[in-house]
Amino acid sequence: MVAACNNDPFPNKSEVKQVRILAVRSDLPYARPGETVSLEALVDDGRMDKPEPMRVHWFKVPCVDPPGGQYFDCYPYLEAAYPAGVDLSPMLEEGTATSITIPNDALDGVVPEPGRGSEPAVTSWTFLIACGGHVERKPRVASLAPNQAPFGCFGADGKELSADHGVFGFTRVTVTPTRRNKVPQITRLVHRGRHVDLARGPVVERCDKTVLEDFFDWNCIWNGMDINFDESDAEEDPDNVDANGRVGKETLYVDWYVTLGRFIQPRIVVRDPFAGGPEISNALYEPTRAPGKGILWAVLHDNRGGVSWIQSPIEVVDGPDRDLP
Repeated sequence: MVAACNNDPFPNKSEVKQVRILAVRSDLPYARPGETVSLEALVDDGRMDKPEPMRVHWFKVPCVDPPGGQYFDCYPYLEAAYPAGVDLSPMLEEGTATSITIPNDALDGVVPEPGRGSEPAVTSWTFLIACGGHVERKPRVASLAPNQAPFGCFGADGKELSADHGVFGFTRVTVTPTRRNKVPQITRLVHRGRHVDLARGPVVERCDKTVLEDFFDWNCIWNGMDINFDESDAEEDPDNVDANGRVGKETLYVDWYVTLGRFIQPRIVVRDPFAGGPEISNALYEPTRAPGKGILWAVLHDNRGGVSWIQSPIEVVDGPDRDLP
């Protein structure tokens, strides 16, 4: 999932302090014409102040292989389907899950791209919004960049809310005649080399350094988080062939999110197409200075649209790390 905007409102992407769409997963990242694809969004409302509850809506306007081929080339279709300046909530599909059906003629007249294998392929785009208010379409003006989202989240007073309260995004499905992509699955959450019970979650000691000490020492306490997955989930990627003719595997990477504390490096590559996994794939978690309880997510991606995730509680305590032997 990608937020459809031209700036980044999240200074450290691991910190969930706003309305966030963290990921969207598909049961068929590679689908065939006529197939129905199930989609599910991972969202969270990290706001401290919540004037209105967060709701998730899908824009059920088909957009397959638009002229130009980019997500924002779908915007004219969306703008034609919804009026501007009114609450669109009744016209949208609400909920974290939906489904789409790939048109039977999605590949008609499509030829394979040079250097991309022998099969034709197009992209099906689906759009959604998480909003702590109501959804409106914004009239397009000349100063609006082509990739600027044409929809926003508005309050009861009719004014557009800040990025803390709403996010517009999209997901994609690749349409091909025969190819498939197995979705990689997380089998374990690991904290400091030990498997974690997802019902209990990691329990770590609070940060006892001052802000100044933390600045010079880089992080408070070393808390390495990792995931396990089946190596066979990294399938061959037929579009990734090196100079010697070797076909590479998929790139796998993990995005880390948390409502308490933060990850120093929110994204970790856990499998390279040719080199395999890194010697150390830990993501460093930095706890808060005060004890508390939060939620942690690990989202596993492959480079061909496969997504899965796990969710776990996380607790920061005023005392020794309970996860250590």
